[in-house]
Amino acid sequence: MAWSWSKPLRIAATPIQTLPPKQHVPSNAVVELPKECLKFMRDKSPRRKTVLERLRRNIEMSEVKKDKASLTELFDNAFRLFNNINKTDEPTNTPKVQSDIRKAMNMFEDLTRFVSLVDMFSENETIDEVSTEHLKYLLLPALLGTLITKICGTDDRMHLVKVAEIYFVDFLKRVKAYGLTDINIPEPKSEEENSSTSSDRVKSNAEMITEMVSRRNTKLQRYKEQKELETSLDVLQKSMDNPNIDEETKREYFITLLKLYITQTIEELSSIAAEKPILEHMQKVGHSDTMTSHSLHKFKSSGSKLQPIIITRNELQKKVYGAGYPSLPVLTVQEFYDQRVKEGDWPDASLRNQINSRCLQDLSINDNNENNQEDKEDIQKEEKIEKDDPQLLEQTRAMDEYKDMHRRGWGNRANRS
Repeated sequence: MAWSWSKPLRIAATPIQTLPPKQHVPSNAVVELPKECLKFMRDKSPRRKTVLERLRRNIEMSEVKKDKASLTELFDNAFRLFNNINKTDEPTNTPKVQSDIRKAMNMFEDLTRFVSLVDMFSENETIDEVSTEHLKYLLLPALLGTLITKICGTDDRMHLVKVAEIYFVDFLKRVKAYGLTDINIPEPKSEEENSSTSSDRVKSNAEMITEMVSRRNTKLQRYKEQKELETSLDVLQKSMDNPNIDEETKREYFITLLKLYITQTIEELSSIAAEKPILEHMQKVGHSDTMTSHSLHKFKSSGSKLQPIIITRNELQKKVYGAGYPSLPVLTVQEFYDQRVKEGDWPDASLRNQINSRCLQDLSINDNNENNQEDKEDIQKEEKIEKDDPQLLEQTRAMDEYKDMHRRGWGNRANRS
């Protein structure tokens, strides 16, 4: 629902004939209305319509005065919920945060309808003429636009962005009309206008650099202003908690809050301007993908249908025992070994065991013979040492001299020093 501000209806004061007090009248009695009432009911001039409209407005304003406390309470509750949404550490796409966003939007929309119904604001008044209690209701379109940008889980993001842009632009128009800002408000453009303006003229490098520098300086200045406003707002917020706050401090608080949301709204509009081309491109890509998948589906459906294949038992048997890798073994290991023994490729197991047993016996005999030979050599060597055999002494001395001349570790050291 877009923000709507109806123009106030200016009605001249017209005296109204007062009726006598209401009395108890029987149901079967004949009531005679005063002549003034009958004349007024028969009157079809514009004056009758004006008087009836004035009566309706007086009744509505009386109801407004009665519900003023509840209206302020509704805004305070909605604004408190809005601040909790901005300060929460939970992700925005969680069900709880999305539920709070919907709830706050419903509350702000009810307030918007009420403000539009009673003509709370007028185009021909200044900010000084607006009541202090009514200043906070100027924030409604900015708050609604901020909440809409936080909605997740919907496919039509472009629609949400456009609605948020309408809210932000309308908020800037209202505060500019009251003299709170003097910025140039960009008008929302359609897709055709965006494409035409982007293709009209290609900017040169110098123009692009100048524009980027100007945009950067403007953003830095706006950032400094936002920080100053936030600092001032924190100080005023502490004063708002005081129950004996004066009217001037409360008015300064709401004016500062409006100026802060003006800077935030400008940033939101720049973000929307950067997001819209991306969303338009995604829509085009999605449309082309849909057309491609539709054409592929049409091409596949136009082809010949595949008939089911029935595999019989013989075909399965051919597949198992025939060509291809069999899924079941044809022979056991023992059958395969016996077959190769019959073909003469492998020796018989029984004969092989006999041969192996004989070989082991021979090996044990040879080992015993070698051990006996070594024992005999050791005995002979001991006898020569006891008898001081000259040949053995000469060999021992030669070995000692060789060890003295050739120390351990000498020789080929793999080219190492």
